[in-house]
Amino acid sequence: MEDSSSKHIPENLDDPPNSRLFVVTSRCITEDELRDSFSRFGGIQGVWLVKDKQTKEPKGVSYVKFAKSSQACLAMEEMHGKVLLEGTKPIKVFIAQSRSSTRHRDVEDEELTRIFVMIPKTFTEEDLKNTFREFGDIEYCVIIRNKFTGESKGLGYVRYYKPSQAAHAIENCDKSYRAILAEPRSKNNSSEDYSAGGTRGGEYSSADSANQYPFTTPDQGSYAMLDLRQSDFTRSLMMSTRAVVTQEQIFALFDLIPGMEYCELHRDSYGMSKGHALIRYNNLGSAVYAKEKLNGFEYPPGNRLQVSFYDDGE
Repeated sequence: MEDSSSKHIPENLDDPPNSRLFVVTSRCITEDELRDSFSRFGGIQGVWLVKDKQTKEPKGVSYVKFAKSSQACLAMEEMHGKVLLEGTKPIKVFIAQSRSSTRHRDVEDEELTRIFVMIPKTFTEEDLKNTFREFGDIEYCVIIRNKFTGESKGLGYVRYYKPSQAAHAIENCDKSYRAILAEPRSKNNSSEDYSAGGTRGGEYSSADSANQYPFTTPDQGSYAMLDLRQSDFTRSLMMSTRAVVTQEQIFALFDLIPGMEYCELHRDSYGMSKGHALIRYNNLGSAVYAKEKLNGFEYPPGNRLQVSFYDDGE
């Protein structure tokens, strides 16, 4: 059984979103010590310790509620792994999920760094980057385009390197952009159309580069007779490359095959490409076709891609 103590608990702990921290500390850390350690990041609305309901002893778990999401995110980035008192273990700091959820977000969580914005249809990627760079270092900007005409839909994504930068952009950019955190990529939204404001598994439009490659899109009927239940086939592919490629390039290449729902270039802790990417399609036929056509494909010229089926547990 658990209990919590707090001098000031806001009426809505999830307003604004991602403004509450979940902190794992030594049991000897007090509420005042937490408040003193975290107050330099912004206005604290509440600090409370989770205690055993019977013994009233602290359980080493605490919550810190800030007035702004950017303050909480900055505190997470700066305080995660720090030692508050000599002789105690480093603390762990996460963004507390809403009270209805059991999951916490950590400093590496992509969901906290990618924002979704409404923009003028005349905007280029460079315009989008120039508009939002004042709020932090940008990893990439993407304008959502009609896949057939290449025209902008007036929507875009901006991904920052740090959660605090994304939160700062949402809080301080012109309200006409209607900036919000982008929806997490999942099966539930993988088939949504960008024009409805949803996010398909990947983030990039390949309209500008769809005709660069010398092969046609698949006739999925050709694969209808394959026994795709064999363990050799999955809907997911792993691509490896020795050349330096960007997320945009990989997405544009694999998006030529209809049905792609997810594409992620793996990066190291410094944000650099690890030379491989995970791609998932919504049907086995498209995955088989992509494997057949892109394994050994030269991209960039002189560099042969290695594409293999990947067992992602599904």
